[in-house]
Amino acid sequence: MQPFSITLFATTGDPEGIRHVEKSNWSGQGVVFTRQQVSALKSEPGYLQAGVYILAGNAAEETIYIGEADPVGERLKTHVANKKDWVWGVYFFDQNHRIGKTEVQYLESTLVALTKKHNRAILLNRNTPTEPAMSPAAKAAAQAFLEDILLILPMLGINAFIPAKPGDAKDQAQPTESGNEHFDTLVVPARSEGFKDSFLDQHCWYAVRINAKYIPRLKYITAYQVAPVAAITHIAEIRSIELYKDTGKYKIHFKGAPAPITPIPRTEASNVNMQSSRYALLEKLRAAKHLEDVWD
Repeated sequence: MQPFSITLFATTGDPEGIRHVEKSNWSGQGVVFTRQQVSALKSEPGYLQAGVYILAGNAAEETIYIGEADPVGERLKTHVANKKDWVWGVYFFDQNHRIGKTEVQYLESTLVALTKKHNRAILLNRNTPTEPAMSPAAKAAAQAFLEDILLILPMLGINAFIPAKPGDAKDQAQPTESGNEHFDTLVVPARSEGFKDSFLDQHCWYAVRINAKYIPRLKYITAYQVAPVAAITHIAEIRSIELYKDTGKYKIHFKGAPAPITPIPRTEASNVNMQSSRYALLEKLRAAKHLEDVWD
């Protein structure tokens, strides 16, 4: 692979505001936005052009919705009212107007197929788009455009379209310790957006990969806030655990609002992997000073 660079331009000076994404030697451009910023996109480049877009959620696991439209901006406006489970998104278009309606249909169908192939995210699309009929030249242009999108997306935090690497976190929640199946608590890693929207505000967490046989044992759920917090900070009593749609994963409902606890930090020298959920004992968690104490 050849080295490349991408540029993120914060249009208002706010690092969490609307951002433009460009890649070296590429005529495409991406526009990153939050759900709340969709109404401000009408003045952004590509709003009135054909484009492919990805809407992403930040709960227990990456949730994505993939779509295309010409123009792309008007379609995004409808998703604010009609679609849930997404927090932010990105759309891609070609600055040279070489990517049109047929090409973005191809991009959509291929991205959906890649998501299903790698099974690293929860796909919210109900229908499976089919690849459009297109000329060899148009398909070649769309494939070349897609290659650059696939290089950019992991740098934005979306890994749904690439295979997992050896050593990546396992799908299932990790055990307390080797050979020990005594637990009553699930510790889940939480990014800031999902932690606030789901864990704190909605008193639930989804979509979690857990072994169905362990569900009766789980009485509590705790949130490990990822960096920069890097600590277990809140706990809630579990009211119910149910299948989340048709994903094979679960949604956990709390009995009430999560309670803050004295933070249990992950030290710089820690070997505890918090990339996926872990089972734990509440009594060990309450006595812990740092994460190693929970899983010593």
